[in-house]
Amino acid sequence: MGRIMGRGEKRFGTKSLICEKESIEVLNGGTIDFLCYSSGKILKLSSGIVSDKCPKIETINANCNPNNVVGCFRPKGGTEESDEPTIISPYSTSTLNPRPEITWTPVKGATSYKVKVESYEFRWEKIVNQARLAYPSDEKEFQPEGIYTIYVFAYKDGNAFSYDSTPVNLLSIASQEEIAQNIKRIKELGLPPEETVLDIDAIYASENLLNETIEMLKSHTETATPSRNPSLYRVLGDRYLRAWLTNEAKRQYIRAFEVAKSSNNSKELQKAQEGLKMVEFYNQLPTRRNGAQ
Repeated sequence: MGRIMGRGEKRFGTKSLICEKESIEVLNGGTIDFLCYSSGKILKLSSGIVSDKCPKIETINANCNPNNVVGCFRPKGGTEESDEPTIISPYSTSTLNPRPEITWTPVKGATSYKVKVESYEFRWEKIVNQARLAYPSDEKEFQPEGIYTIYVFAYKDGNAFSYDSTPVNLLSIASQEEIAQNIKRIKELGLPPEETVLDIDAIYASENLLNETIEMLKSHTETATPSRNPSLYRVLGDRYLRAWLTNEAKRQYIRAFEVAKSSNNSKELQKAQEGLKMVEFYNQLPTRRNGAQ
């Protein structure tokens, strides 16, 4: 369910992990600080069952399942060429980065692409020949609480024939400061690096900050010395699946499965298998096509 962030619990010390349905008993009728993984918030809890105030984490993309395909969006696929561009990053509609890199899937026969960003405050567009664009340094950056729409048009012989779009918003200054303060507190606990990463992921994921958490998790899994913690790979798979990047999610679930199997971690083995089943389900969904504008 989460982690105790301070002293005051009768049986558990600072840094202790609390499982579902477990009760806590706070000394002197007070409260303790508790990082709730489902909300990504640091709560002040009094004595009682933790899950009453920190509900269980929902399953990945809970609105999309075999019994409710209406709640599903099309998977983004991977980098294989298709008939239309599909924006890959920003991975989600929320970000802390005022100048996010924009990437998309290549398009068969496209000779160029036009990237357009617009909002109430400003608008700009660039023509590029590859399926990515670093945010231009000469253009105005995103502003806190602003909502922006990113468009990518595929061109052939000077004519646009398909496109994709996605909304993105930069979190408010207050939200950014709260997130930074909570991450600072987690780092001050002195946890093992991989536990620190997973706790920070809970904060990022609760705010739908997939850009930030995917890049963080990648930096800890794509190393010269591979991690032997299956949770890192499985959580990265979860985040890719939440971003509808099924190919990348599948790769991480397979890695999680292999590491969990070699270390006899039955819980993570089961979670990796569940993730692979969801990937298979998503890949069977019909795609949604866009028309050029």
